[in-house]
Amino acid sequence: MPTYGPFDRVIITAAAPEIPQKLIEQLKPGGMMVIPLGAGDLQQMMRITKLENGSLKEEVFDYFSFVPMIYGKNN
Repeated sequence: MPTYGPFDRVIITAAAPEIPQKLIEQLKPGGMMVIPLGAGDLQQMMRITKLENGSLKEEVFDYFSFVPMIYGKNN
């Protein structure tokens, strides 16, 4: 949803095998994204914070199980 971004917060509720670059691009500096990351039956919950200089701070939490993210033609 780049028309409405950049965003302060992004919450993903489907498992992604990697952090989608398009979602990082839509975060404001200081913004956070929560995403279940990993392929297979278990993923680790991560909180990604986009720092003011554009770099990312990654925090890893416990294991969870989410449905996989579906990639469409616009990815």
